[in-house]
Amino acid sequence: MNFNLKKIVCLTLFVVLGTVFISLTILNAKIDPNNEFAPHRRPPVMFLENYHDQHMENQDCLECHHKYETGKNILDAGDLEEGDLEILCASCHNNKVKYNLQRAYHRQCMGCHDRLSAANMKTGPILCGECHIKTKTG
Repeated sequence: MNFNLKKIVCLTLFVVLGTVFISLTILNAKIDPNNEFAPHRRPPVMFLENYHDQHMENQDCLECHHKYETGKNILDAGDLEEGDLEILCASCHNNKVKYNLQRAYHRQCMGCHDRLSAANMKTGPILCGECHIKTKTG
């Protein structure tokens, strides 16, 4: 193989591999834009806020919803409006903060369930598989 043909083959291979790499990166960004839950070993949890609202007697919305400044929750419960995207956990908890979305959910949900269980109160699931339920397809 002459020198020019080797250069053309190498350049073509480089372009093809680069295109594949970029395509896979873009595809992953569309599936999980914040890369919050990769890699996962269990399926994601469907958080049922309405269920929690109905079953959490004497609980304040600010037990979960928060905006901390200098260690204090400064969020006003009156600012919480259904459908407001800015009150969703993912609006603040991303890969740019200490508690990304996965860590925030685990800390908040499991912490609350553990505290209620320790106080012998009715609580939600404690074990991983009780929230992250594997199905035949997932």
